[in-house]
Amino acid sequence: MSPPIAKGRRRAPADGPFARMLAAASKPVRLWIGRPHVRRADTFRSQSEWIEAVIGYRRGLEWLPWREDLKIQIGNCLKEYGDYRGAVKAYSSVRGSQHRPEAMKQIAHANRLAGTTILPYAMAEGPGELIGDEDDTPLPALTARLLPNRLKLESEGERNWLGALGRTDHRAVRARGNVHPSVVLDQVGALSMDRDGVQEPLLAGVVAIRARIVSPVPLETVEIHLDDGAAKQCIATVPVTPVERGGAKLRLHVLNAWIDSAKLPRGRHWLSVEAGRWVPSHGLFVNVIEVGELGTDLASSNSFVPSPTDGQAPDTAVVSAPAELRPAARSLFDRPIRSILAVRVDQLGDVSASLPAVARLRELFPEARVTMLVQPGVRAVIEASGLAEEVVTVALPYNAETERRHLPVEEEERLRAHFDEAHFDLAIDLCPGDETRPLLLLSSATYLVGFNSDRFTYLDFGIGLRSRDKVNQLEKLSHAATVLTLVEALAVAVTPRRPPVIRVASGDAVLAGQGLSPRGYVVLHTGARHAINRWPGEHYLALAERIVAGTAHDVAIFWDDPADPSRPAAVASERIHFLHGLDAGAFDAILANARLMVGNDSGPKHLAATRGVPTVSVHVDRLNWNEWGQDSEGVIVSKRMPCTGCGLNDLQLCGRDAVCVRSIGVDEVYEAARPYL
Repeated sequence: MSPPIAKGRRRAPADGPFARMLAAASKPVRLWIGRPHVRRADTFRSQSEWIEAVIGYRRGLEWLPWREDLKIQIGNCLKEYGDYRGAVKAYSSVRGSQHRPEAMKQIAHANRLAGTTILPYAMAEGPGELIGDEDDTPLPALTARLLPNRLKLESEGERNWLGALGRTDHRAVRARGNVHPSVVLDQVGALSMDRDGVQEPLLAGVVAIRARIVSPVPLETVEIHLDDGAAKQCIATVPVTPVERGGAKLRLHVLNAWIDSAKLPRGRHWLSVEAGRWVPSHGLFVNVIEVGELGTDLASSNSFVPSPTDGQAPDTAVVSAPAELRPAARSLFDRPIRSILAVRVDQLGDVSASLPAVARLRELFPEARVTMLVQPGVRAVIEASGLAEEVVTVALPYNAETERRHLPVEEEERLRAHFDEAHFDLAIDLCPGDETRPLLLLSSATYLVGFNSDRFTYLDFGIGLRSRDKVNQLEKLSHAATVLTLVEALAVAVTPRRPPVIRVASGDAVLAGQGLSPRGYVVLHTGARHAINRWPGEHYLALAERIVAGTAHDVAIFWDDPADPSRPAAVASERIHFLHGLDAGAFDAILANARLMVGNDSGPKHLAATRGVPTVSVHVDRLNWNEWGQDSEGVIVSKRMPCTGCGLNDLQLCGRDAVCVRSIGVDEVYEAARPYL
């Protein structure tokens, strides 16, 4: 059942001289009067003068009522001032679909800072301040499936309740550029650090600087500058790639530059991209660091590319480096877990409900030494349970006025000194709440695990979990089950293999029709929905010839388009079969009965792996090999690239013609496949 939709109406402005003047003012007049208020408010906000900024934004909003982003700024200032309730009221007044998602995110943040849900509803001083106040659409009768929390009365669009599924006018953000000359930085390196609550890039090894540059004139190159406050220098002049945008007046260019950070001065600098006199420069602070021994801990990520040691240029070194062969059967962790810190510094009931999760943790890592961090009052309970080799306590005094606990400085120093020599492999916070998560940072553990990893970006693994009572929307899952769910999710993440889902339907007739016999052929799948994912077709042809020349197996090649000019009219061996246009059942039958499947980062490789067929995937670095490499038996062939993780679907926006997948050699893929032949 579709949620009922209602149109809202705005109440007419109140009478009065000022209201009539506002109503009569044209938009240019409103802009002329309103913008100075906003600019002054911006200045006050930058100086942390929160109340003065709020006054300025409210005055600006009187003249610029369509600027709902100003309501968000009002909320941000009130939040910084400590007025969380006022902040949430400001955010709640944002009704337009453009800014509503950001307002909802800020409401959640204000609620977290306040430690409670402040205001789940949109409220105002009077009904005229809210859109939809005269909406009298009748409410539907409640049913077992249509409870109040599932009713959505949309005032702006009848299909808004569908989210992105209800829109057909969306255009990919990465393809837009801007409507004015500008530089939009999409990536600066892969590592980052937190400085006063703001993320700044850490430059280590060979790093990528990717940007979209919108210019009124064609560009061939841009300059990358570094400024340490005393001097500014150009560190690289690099080419850009023009992108066709269907007759747009402003030209879109793509930058994908690879810079060896080992040749840059250490420390914090302002890095900017400059594209000539017609385009304003754009930049950010970056931090150039020494990698040292850190490089060995980053080996599982294709985004980390060590600096060349033989004097090669970064481009040459990256492209000529051999491909990485990664096992398809893999765990979340890159090293054995031999020592664990389990944190639950709460009251007796919370700790008692967490003991089954600690017991399960011991089952998962039977060889690990477990240390538990708890409050002094529950130490005896932990020791009597026999779940930990060591129990460490920490006192978190409770302040009745603030209704909060805090970590005294002396306790922090004591824990830090104790844990510095512990060398934990894994530290896990079993509390679903947010308060104690920062204690994990004291552990110096290699891997950090806990709830709500979207909010705590330093976690290596975590889950967000909500259950709901259908009437009051409070939690329904027991606390013990909630904590255990985190550990069970970890159990899935550390298990290297998944059981195959075997095809039960017979495929004999399909195979006979194509001249194939079960396990007597290798499947090569050349296609993918996005061109950026595809290993070159000529490489697949060369691989097919290598297989039929070196083994007794046939090769079945799936070629998306039989009219593709890169597909040869004839092949050297009749044991190479070209297949196209099969229905899903026949396609599944041929995959499921293959001896081996080799394919791109696309759906067929996942189906083959799920059917239990050894699979070699030629992985494009637009996404992490860890996430989208197939499971089960086989190998993931990929290359280290500074721009790994671009997430691009459009080959035009790459700037390097998908070199991450196109530079993988036929010999490298054949060597990866040979153990399964």
